[in-house]
Amino acid sequence: MNLTQRFLSLPLRWKILGSLLIAAALIIGLVLFAASRFAQNVQPIGNVLVESLARERSTTLQAIVNSVSANLRNLVENPPLQDAYALLVASGEGTTNQASRRLIEGVFQNVLDNNPAYWQVRFVSIGGRTLVSVPSQPQVPESQQEYFKFLQRDLTFSGTFISPIIRRGNDFEVDFAAIVRRSGRPIGYLVVSLDPTGRNSPTQPSILTALRPLNVPAGVIGFYLILPDGRIDTISESVAEQTAEQRARAQQLAERTFTQPVNYLSPVTNRFVRGFAVPVRGMNRVLVAEVQVVLTARNDEAARFLAEFSLIVLGALGIIGLVALYLDWSVVRPARLVSQVAQKVLQGHAADEVPIKQRDEIGGLAAAVSALSNLSRQDAQTLERRLAQRSREIELTRAIGRILFDLRDTESLLQRLVELLSEKFPELDHAHIFRYDPTSQTLVLRAAKARGGESPLRRGYRLSVSQRTVVGRAIQSGQATLQIFEESMPNELLARTRAELALPLHMRNGLFGALDLHSYRAEAFGDAEIALFQAIADQIAVAIANLQLFEESQARLAEIEDLNRRMLGEAWRGYEVARRRAAPRRGFTAPEHDAQWSELQLRAYYSGKLQERIDGDNVTFAVPVTLRGQSFGAVEWTVPRANYNNNMRLLAQELASRLAVSADNARLLEQSKRLADRERLVNSISERLSQQVGVEQVLQAAIRELGQALRLPQASIELSTRVLSALETESEGSYERKME
Repeated sequence: MNLTQRFLSLPLRWKILGSLLIAAALIIGLVLFAASRFAQNVQPIGNVLVESLARERSTTLQAIVNSVSANLRNLVENPPLQDAYALLVASGEGTTNQASRRLIEGVFQNVLDNNPAYWQVRFVSIGGRTLVSVPSQPQVPESQQEYFKFLQRDLTFSGTFISPIIRRGNDFEVDFAAIVRRSGRPIGYLVVSLDPTGRNSPTQPSILTALRPLNVPAGVIGFYLILPDGRIDTISESVAEQTAEQRARAQQLAERTFTQPVNYLSPVTNRFVRGFAVPVRGMNRVLVAEVQVVLTARNDEAARFLAEFSLIVLGALGIIGLVALYLDWSVVRPARLVSQVAQKVLQGHAADEVPIKQRDEIGGLAAAVSALSNLSRQDAQTLERRLAQRSREIELTRAIGRILFDLRDTESLLQRLVELLSEKFPELDHAHIFRYDPTSQTLVLRAAKARGGESPLRRGYRLSVSQRTVVGRAIQSGQATLQIFEESMPNELLARTRAELALPLHMRNGLFGALDLHSYRAEAFGDAEIALFQAIADQIAVAIANLQLFEESQARLAEIEDLNRRMLGEAWRGYEVARRRAAPRRGFTAPEHDAQWSELQLRAYYSGKLQERIDGDNVTFAVPVTLRGQSFGAVEWTVPRANYNNNMRLLAQELASRLAVSADNARLLEQSKRLADRERLVNSISERLSQQVGVEQVLQAAIRELGQALRLPQASIELSTRVLSALETESEGSYERKME
């Protein structure tokens, strides 16, 4: 071996170690020099990140503001609530309008239930007195609230005022306030207090999440809001009291138009930062996102540094070039030859002999590559087969999941499942689904499919759990059961079966049945196949349980709807009968049911649909007054034919729907008043009777009060002889008192 071969045969470790030491020395020198020169000259990174985060969080804040403002407008502009507000303001805190107060409190509670992030909803008078508050809890006097001061100065303000973030001990809140008007005149303020931290609804976006700082490689990106007067609005406790100079800088920052991130002196940290500001529409604030930066150096120093750095780089390139030639001669070329052989091995070709004479690590690697070529080819083929099988299993599982989602009939679902299993799994020759009857301890076949035709087992076929079949043992043990059959001991159900796998279908409320799979090959069910079919059985059980719950809920819903319709119809029929009975006592005659109804109204009432009739240039149409599927009236309109269109029909149907709700509410209110009057009358009569001391006086007072209350010309009370004898004497007969 000559000198060249000895040199090339040095251990590869020493070659690489020497090369790395040289390269490391050069890299360390360059890094240290660059770090020392550019320590003060590095421009901040993440401009795109700062801008995108600012716009994204501005959108989040705008969505929160829009949602709260929409709820606030609904509470302010709702006509029934406006009437209730006006009545409450007129009566102050008295008890004469408890119905209005209950209506307002009910609506406020509903808003709080639907919006967990809301702390409180309250209605405040123009003078600053809280008339309704849900929940009711001590508050700072309304006259000291920022929204009150702002709206009190401008009662013509028609938008939504949003207060700065307010700290209440360990809690925070933001007040959304609007002026409530009645007939154009302000009567009070409606205030929604929002929890900016979102602790009650952690999955929903909140003001806290929009203002939370974010750690990025460039530093910490901070977020805060700037009010029009320059105040900083944030939840962070690190923001100290602002000076006049800081407020002025913040106000200038809010008035500035940003097209890209810029450097400025932060009004919060008093440090140079790079930031971006975005106006938040509907909030009258500006969202600022900023990250601390280092000032750039002067241009002459940067130019001098670049010149020095260029010289060093040129020298380093020369040294690296020499090192590269050595590595190419001793390492790269042999490694390339080994790589070519390895590529052929990976592609499944026979490995050629590597033409390398070196006896270092590369030479040993070349020999190893040649020796392992056959084994690598076999491993690659095995892996490809396993991947193909796993991909097929995953796709089949997804297909089964789609079937479970689409079908809503239990029988169709079970049959489609066994058909899919038989179609997609070649190793399955028969697939059955049995349902377990715990009362009779039997298994009933509900679905069956055989490869290439009908299953010899028909639907309804029964097996006893005690027969010690594979399915029966799976039901008894509650676990997957596999049995291999010999020709001398064939399967009790299908003689050609060599392997049978039974998997119980467990549901939350018990055992539904079992999935029974047969194969003519004894090796069809390995551990991987059993795990796969167990997962499919679990999916089937979950789908069956969900389908049963769906069917039960649909049936219960239909029963509830039918019961509501019947109860509503009976309530209105009873209401009509009561009004007819009460009509003579009130001095008027109740109209007959069909006397004042037109033919069109009767058709609409009985059909429950809109009916129309064209009379020349006019169109007469009737709309049923329907509530919860029950018709109890009809409304008729006559309009010019030129104005009659689909929009008018929709409007009429909407008016009839609202009339139904209002009429039913009025019926309930009238019934409540009638019950209250009856209770009050009974209490009054009971009080007068309790003031009498003798039986004679009690009877006379009772007959007098009942006659007056019922407006009867004559009334009497009769007592049996046994009662009279207990009260007065032993004489027979009856006791009677009459009032003319």
